[in-house]
Amino acid sequence: MNILSDKNVMNNQIITKEETELLINKTKIYEVVRVIDGKPIFLKEHFQRMSESINLSGIEGNINYEEFKNSVELLIKENSFKNLNIRVSYFYDKKPLTLFYFIESYYPSKDEFAEGVHTVTVKMERANPNVKSFQKEYKDKVTRIIKENNAFEAILINHDNTVSEGSKSNIFFVEGNKLITSPDSSVLLGVTRSKVISVCEENSIEVHKRIIRLDEIESFDGVFLTGTSNDVLPIKTVDNIVFNSSENEVVKKVSRLYLGEVKKEIEKG
Repeated sequence: MNILSDKNVMNNQIITKEETELLINKTKIYEVVRVIDGKPIFLKEHFQRMSESINLSGIEGNINYEEFKNSVELLIKENSFKNLNIRVSYFYDKKPLTLFYFIESYYPSKDEFAEGVHTVTVKMERANPNVKSFQKEYKDKVTRIIKENNAFEAILINHDNTVSEGSKSNIFFVEGNKLITSPDSSVLLGVTRSKVISVCEENSIEVHKRIIRLDEIESFDGVFLTGTSNDVLPIKTVDNIVFNSSENEVVKKVSRLYLGEVKKEIEKG
């Protein structure tokens, strides 16, 4: 992880990059907030998910929304980055401590959105899927597998050969005119995932949350990833199974609807 901001924030106070780097090793729970045109996107939802992760993890303390919001706004004000991700890290040391800093961020290219991306499956389960926490061994293994396979993302497969989620994203499958995704209990409840489900329900696109078997993947009509940096990103291949997801009408409609929500968020200021 590469911290790009020289001025960072801890509990609504400015700290240096060097101070931040010394403190992040103590953190376990984290959240990533995307900034577009200088505005944090879906801030309240990211706050709520981070608060829930802290509760579920059993780590002492918690966070306050007004302080969270003020810290994000202060970080944006003190730095020149207008389109980048903010990482928020939490730990408890006699009192709750929350760090805010800009990190090096990758966003899919126009070609990746237009053509779809390559993914690989990997037998791996996260200890507590609903908690967004830093697990070095897990991250290092997934990163190595993605690199070895020249893939964009790894899709996690449970020990019983059911599909979980992406290593750093959620996944949806298209079956006719409806979407299929894993049950809430099995995945990280991504903010983008939740927004996609909401806009689909508002626009008469059925979303079914159910167990998905590895051996049924090839029967689907399309597949896409969702995430803070990925928006709605079509998948071209899962291992050697080929999809034409970027041309699938349901995928295209879901992408338009989600980007419409992002636009509203930017415009509301």
